[in-house]
Amino acid sequence: MKKFIDDDLGYLDWIHENPAGFVVNSYRKPSRKYLILHRATCWTISTPARTNWTRDYIKICSLHKTELEKWAEREVDGNLTPCQHCNP
Repeated sequence: MKKFIDDDLGYLDWIHENPAGFVVNSYRKPSRKYLILHRATCWTISTPARTNWTRDYIKICSLHKTELEKWAEREVDGNLTPCQHCNP
């Protein structure tokens, strides 16, 4: 599992190197109100033309969905909400 904050290049490298992976998008200070689970290939979190992927939000990445579910529970006692576009 890897957390990206203020590291757009590192984040974009990770999702391109791990297309079978998963990404949680959350506020910089994680909140149980906003924990969106995506596939690494989801266009909503991977469009290269966009910038500031990891400035206003953080990305928590893993090859294993269960690892991210445990992180959400441990970090903010929350549950992940699946993205409606990529249905992870």
